[in-house]
Amino acid sequence: MTNTSLDQLLAGLVDRIADAVAARLAEQSAQTQSTDEVVDEPAMAERLGVSQPTLQRLRAAGDVPHVRLGRRVKYRPSDVLAALSGQVGDV
Repeated sequence: MTNTSLDQLLAGLVDRIADAVAARLAEQSAQTQSTDEVVDEPAMAERLGVSQPTLQRLRAAGDVPHVRLGRRVKYRPSDVLAALSGQVGDV
């Protein structure tokens, strides 16, 4: 294999890797944007895979960021996940 052929092969591989990375970043960006909405307590509990009383205990302990709108409690999933993943590292 000549240097020119090897260079072309490497350039093709680099292009394929760059395309794969760009596609993955676009996918992650779309997922992040979809989790940036504000959800109610039942939806947040379901996303976390916990019961609503467990989520309420986490909120009361100050472990979960939330917003109270009158009687309603809302959560931003990205903030909740960030807070909880920070706690896992502290244990």
